[in-house]
Amino acid sequence: MNKENRKTEKKGIFRYVPLWALVLFGVAFLAVLTDIFSRKSIAFADFVSDTAGKFIRTVFSYATYIFPFSVAELLLWFSPVILGTVIYLAVKCAERSWHSFCRFASGFLALATCVYSLFTFSIGATYYGTKVAEKMGIERRDVSAQELYDTALLLLEGAAAELDDVLYPEGTYSAMPYTYDEMNEKLNAAFAKVSEKYDGIDKLYSRTKPVILSPYWTYTHISGLYTFFTGEANVNTNYPDFIMVSSAAHEMAHQRGVVSEDEANFIAFVVCTASDDPFLRYAGYLDVYQNVASSLASASSELYAELAKRVPKEISGDLHAYAVFFEKYRENVAADVAGSVNNAYIESHNQPAGIKSYGMVVDLVVSYMLYED
Repeated sequence: MNKENRKTEKKGIFRYVPLWALVLFGVAFLAVLTDIFSRKSIAFADFVSDTAGKFIRTVFSYATYIFPFSVAELLLWFSPVILGTVIYLAVKCAERSWHSFCRFASGFLALATCVYSLFTFSIGATYYGTKVAEKMGIERRDVSAQELYDTALLLLEGAAAELDDVLYPEGTYSAMPYTYDEMNEKLNAAFAKVSEKYDGIDKLYSRTKPVILSPYWTYTHISGLYTFFTGEANVNTNYPDFIMVSSAAHEMAHQRGVVSEDEANFIAFVVCTASDDPFLRYAGYLDVYQNVASSLASASSELYAELAKRVPKEISGDLHAYAVFFEKYRENVAADVAGSVNNAYIESHNQPAGIKSYGMVVDLVVSYMLYED
């Protein structure tokens, strides 16, 4: 070995682990500590969410804003190529030397820990902080069948007030009277209005991403997904328009630091109904009405039957058309698997109700509609 090679030879741990990988492992260790302390202290979780979390959520959202397509979906498409490339490089390093393989493996592992670190600092700690409803001054309470009925009527009235401005193509559900991009602009405007009024919602201008594989994605029963590692609100555009609008608002709420599913549903409702656009208001009322009506059906068959008499024929037809649409996707293995994975994820992040958390929006809506000024 000549003198020059001896000078460049790695020594000690650096023969096996690159310096940059050690730095990333150190960041991951800090992420572990952050996760532990966040679970023990609401104030600490709030601090992380309001500082590092808000910064990371904003930066990643802006970084991918320029792309009209979903970067997360693109990564999914190319995942076989990425995996194949990693395996190829690992084999080539192993052929070169044991030290070379160890440096590659440790570097790859360090990059993998970035996903955990990014999650923890961007939204992970937020799960254990102060709830958005509490910041808004909305009290969650047990609700009676009568309160469910009264709330459902108010939601019906809200949706019915927009019927003159809602289009119903013959034989189908209600249709959005503008483009997807225009919907996005209207939702951003509504979010700006709501974030000025209430604390706990990041001020952010963002773009939702229509998923190209939406028709296939529908089999999982997932109408939208926030990907923290790209900062994107991905939306299933195969669903009826009033569901798509509400789902887009739900994922935009996640972008803005609203992490729990029931609160993201609630913020989507508040934002849509605060919009200056009739169809967004209609979508907001109608989507949440389904949750409240379902809870009422379980609580009182008599009041539910009375409610059914009050539903305008246009809204009844819209809900029926949605039911017909969804029947094709209702029972399948993909939905079972996706539901189990989603349930496990939600339960592991301070939401013990799992996927039932989505329906817990009912308590918040009742309080908001009946008891808020």
